[in-house]
Amino acid sequence: MTVAIGTAMVVLWMFGLVDEFIPPLLAIVAMLLVGLAPPTVALAGFSSASFVMLLGVFAFAAIITASGLSYRAMLWLLLVLPDRPIFHRLILLLGGYVLSPVVPASNNRLALVLPLYRDMMEGLKVPPGSRAATALVAATLSGATLMSSMLSTAKSANIVAITLLPAQIQAEFLGLFWAVAAGVAAIGMTVSHGILSAGLFRAPATRPLPKERIVEQLALLGPLAPAERLAALGFLFFLVAAGTFAWHQVPMAWLAGTMLVILLLSGQFSKQDFRRQIDWPMLFFLIGLDSITRIMNHHGLQAVIARTFWPWFQFVDGQLEIFILAVLAVTLIVRVVLPVTAGMLTTVVILLPIAEANGIHPWVCVFLATLFIDIWFLPYQSSGYLQLTSQVSPQSFDRKRFLLYNNGLNLARIVVAYASIPWWRWLGLA
Repeated sequence: MTVAIGTAMVVLWMFGLVDEFIPPLLAIVAMLLVGLAPPTVALAGFSSASFVMLLGVFAFAAIITASGLSYRAMLWLLLVLPDRPIFHRLILLLGGYVLSPVVPASNNRLALVLPLYRDMMEGLKVPPGSRAATALVAATLSGATLMSSMLSTAKSANIVAITLLPAQIQAEFLGLFWAVAAGVAAIGMTVSHGILSAGLFRAPATRPLPKERIVEQLALLGPLAPAERLAALGFLFFLVAAGTFAWHQVPMAWLAGTMLVILLLSGQFSKQDFRRQIDWPMLFFLIGLDSITRIMNHHGLQAVIARTFWPWFQFVDGQLEIFILAVLAVTLIVRVVLPVTAGMLTTVVILLPIAEANGIHPWVCVFLATLFIDIWFLPYQSSGYLQLTSQVSPQSFDRKRFLLYNNGLNLARIVVAYASIPWWRWLGLA
């Protein structure tokens, strides 16, 4: 019965019959109705630390968006950095990077950076469809997406995937250690973006940026509003807390919950904000998947999956280099039919027992899944690209050249995974 319900859930996802968050909730209700799991198991995701963590992070992302702090910071960078094309692209790239620790969805980060991209296109008078315009588009999308795999809170599915790890290491990877372990890959992807951008988007210098207009926009924004001050302090608090986890050992879920309470008590995050600005469908989708995973554990299905798939993966034989290829193959197959978040978590559920049986650190399995799940070849596989093309004129950039750039990033993800092996061995993760 559990397998039948799970198959129905995958079919609903595969054919897009309902919104992404509905199948997990239907599955939980069905399992409760037929008595496949007690409520304490079926609804355990809604009482877990990951629920509080996600709720706090979503609320904090909402106030950063609503307060205008991110837009003010990027305008300030445009004003102080040299007026050269490389710095224009760098601002768009770093804008997404800076938002990554506190905005747990690449689509939300992209929505925050797109207004600056439009202003830059207009202010610089960049010719639509030119290489310079395509370079700005590439920097905007990559800034929003490249760090998704490199931080535990940059992708909401990362937080849920951590709950699948052994309990003794979960707290460690909710802190800054995820970023440390992914450091080689993060540097490699950033360097790859720079090389591909320089090679594919080389173009004549654009017109000088109208800095007087930026000064006017900053003047119109006025001094920092209370909501902006609170967002800035919360951002620094979150970064410092994540970076010093090894010292204070306070679970990140508690800190995220504390941030949520402060936002509500301060009055800067109202009842209407709580209702409208938190991504409730995504939250219920992730917690629903967490609950389904707990139901699977309750019935021992993960052990069954491990026994079922073990003959297919005997070729791994404890070799991380071969396991990387196995994760790549599974993610590419899964992504043909499942959306990003569901595809990533499905890949983790399938391969985590295989990794543990081969003596491969479970976090490495999770990281490879979240790294490779962002590989895409067809537009429907990337919600970020679809969002970009729905809000940016088709004539505003060279799509053929951009897709060449994207294929270069796809290859770079595989390269940085192998380049990370010595680093993981030094950290004791391989």
